Amino acid sequence: MRENCYFIEKDNIIDDIILLPKEETLHLSKVLRQRVGERVKCFYDGSDYFDCEILSIDKSSSKLKILGKSKCLANPQKYITLFQGLPKLDKLEFITQKLTELGISEITPFNSRFCIAKDNPNKMQRLNKIAISACKQSGRTQVLKINNTINLSNIDFSKYDLVLFANEKEKLTKINQFSSQISKAKSIAYIVGSEGGFSDDEIEFLSGKSNSFSLGDRILRTETASISIGAYISFVGEN
Repeated sequence: MRENCYFIEKDNIIDDIILLPKEETLHLSKVLRQRVGERVKCFYDGSDYFDCEILSIDKSSSKLKILGKSKCLANPQKYITLFQGLPKLDKLEFITQKLTELGISEITPFNSRFCIAKDNPNKMQRLNKIAISACKQSGRTQVLKINNTINLSNIDFSKYDLVLFANEKEKLTKINQFSSQISKAKSIAYIVGSEGGFSDDEIEFLSGKSNSFSLGDRILRTETASISIGAYISFVGEN
């Protein structure tokens, strides 16, 4: 884990000085107990790493001097989006953490007929914090984007080179049959239902707009499906 790595906004940089915000300063001074003169790394969304020296530590902020930059090699090579049937919040938090580690770029939760969970409009700040923490842990600087919940019928798949649908009614087609397309595509979307699954008309709607595949005979939890499919797409797409 990259424990001496801190997240900033681009506006926190003034010439060769970084002003570390209060929350990150507390982590630096109280959790990791770092001191003036020690070396740390900082990043903002999608940036390289800034290699820094701690100049000062105050209660509400710290000053860091930029010594140089180092390339981030862990950012996603493809743009992969999960369209996730709205799950319970703890499951969405887990999915957010693990998909950040796996190199997924975006999550859009959606409402469908059999969704059990209710949308929580206050979830975004919490999910964003989880995504940033997972960036630090996994070594990427591109923060996973989490969108507001939309209705299934309003999803726009037109901007993707490839759309994949984990279809509980599919019997023959497996995801590995799309490996060549995954390798060639620059932008990929995949669709996973909520704990309640899909209605027949929703399956028909999605099958008409995507490539339907089966996850086999075992029944997977929604978070297991989202993470395992994301891992497969990321591995095949970047290797």
